[in-house]
Amino acid sequence: MTALCNALPEQLSLLLVDDHRIFLDGLSLALAPLCADLQIETAESAAAAQACLQQQDFDLILLDLRLPDMPGLELLQRWQQQGCLTPVAILSASDSTLDAQAALNAGALGFIPKSSNSDELRQAVTRVLLGETLPAPESGEPNPLTPRQMEILRLLAEGLPNKSIGRQLGVSEDTIKTHLKTLFQALDVHTRTACVSVARQRGLL
Repeated sequence: MTALCNALPEQLSLLLVDDHRIFLDGLSLALAPLCADLQIETAESAAAAQACLQQQDFDLILLDLRLPDMPGLELLQRWQQQGCLTPVAILSASDSTLDAQAALNAGALGFIPKSSNSDELRQAVTRVLLGETLPAPESGEPNPLTPRQMEILRLLAEGLPNKSIGRQLGVSEDTIKTHLKTLFQALDVHTRTACVSVARQRGLL
């Protein structure tokens, strides 16, 4: 670990994005030994993170998957669309290999579990700062969606409105709305477009 840390520059600037203040404080302490002059900014929402990025440049962003105003993957995708070149690693309480793969597919350079101890955390952050992409764990998880939800998802990906989806499946439009609500919750999204996008990232489409 010492050798890896010595390979880092003496001055680094990190942005930590998480909605739990106490976790941000602990994370800042855990990362303090990374280099002699470590500048850490914190943001507790997607909006605050966006504001920080507009004010200064960072060497790395550590981003939580679940923020109060926007899912982390949607925020990451927005940054990608804006041409943001700052490396991003996801730091999440989720231990889902599907979430990890979705994060990498969305452009993250790594997926670091919050269950990591301080040494593991610094090791992972150092590897990303040195330009390495952390591989996702092997997936052994079953598909989290039911067969009916998969049918709706595929029709959603074709751009069909709720009424047309219901007609094809022989159910009411209200039933489709109920299934969509469950789909959005399962994939942690808020829009039809994001639902299809995240499903593709997870290999469900």
